[in-house]
Amino acid sequence: MSSEFWFKPKTLGYGATPTTWEGWAVVAVYSLVVLGCVVVMTVRKDSLSTFVSSMAMVVVATVVLVVVSVQKTDGAWGWNTGANQTAGKKD
Repeated sequence: MSSEFWFKPKTLGYGATPTTWEGWAVVAVYSLVVLGCVVVMTVRKDSLSTFVSSMAMVVVATVVLVVVSVQKTDGAWGWNTGANQTAGKKD
């Protein structure tokens, strides 16, 4: 992995938002995994083992997304109210 940041902290709220194609690719792969799990659970709705394995896959994918996002974010994660972006600016 390169040292370039793929995400930046959100202006409002908690978390990060993608800023490069690599960040968007990570989010797209995560979305496809979750969508695939939903489709599998919908098609095989009577199978408990399918439900459990699909939910486990969603949990693993979510953990991977958060870990990659935290490591590749330019700055620290935390609750942002937008005040830190306007503080220090002169009109």
